[in-house]
Amino acid sequence: MTLSSFVLPHIIAGGLALILFWIAVLNRKGTRLHRRIGQSFLLCMLLVIVTGVPLTAHLFLTGHTITGVFLSYLIILVSWSCATSLRAIRFRQDIEGFYGRWHRLGAVVLALSGIIVMGVGLKSNAAAILIPFGAIGPLAALALFRDIRRRNHPANWWLKEHYSAMIGNGVATHIAFTQIGLSRMLPDNYDLVLMLGWLLPLAVGIAAGMVLDRRYQSSADRMISPLRTVSD
Repeated sequence: MTLSSFVLPHIIAGGLALILFWIAVLNRKGTRLHRRIGQSFLLCMLLVIVTGVPLTAHLFLTGHTITGVFLSYLIILVSWSCATSLRAIRFRQDIEGFYGRWHRLGAVVLALSGIIVMGVGLKSNAAAILIPFGAIGPLAALALFRDIRRRNHPANWWLKEHYSAMIGNGVATHIAFTQIGLSRMLPDNYDLVLMLGWLLPLAVGIAAGMVLDRRYQSSADRMISPLRTVSD
């Protein structure tokens, strides 16, 4: 199997994921259709991850180290977000199971990889944008361990974990599109457009998270103790 065997599936899966993400955003939440769309989106993301690994390895082997670092970190971020979105649903009645050892280990891996990416960004002036991008990992890990130490959790904690992870998937999908797909269609002097391709998805993702936090705040009045099984 040649490297080109992974390129087309990667592009198709990424394009479908981008479309399905927006269909899920515009579809009514909690419906059967919304769940089916979400499942299809995650399947596409799984294919993106699987096909992205050999493509990323090829970048390192051919000397494209910075791009390889970017894609490696993107794969880790997407893997974390996909797993978190699924686990939030699976363990919605078991907060202890959700915050288990594997989730904590994943957070540590995410934090360490983010620190490495920040280091690469600090060493390369041409890749300075990697610094805020890499900071996502450590910040996400800090937020996780902060939540674990909380005295009480909102009863709908799993919902926030789910939509936050899906927003993260959406941000990663759009960044990948602008930096890999769109960049090949633009002249070299479109640096501003590519910079916005990094920053706009992040800004929109943060804003979307704040809006959803506010929307579901009223349903979060009932609290549960940390690391306890959630009652119906």
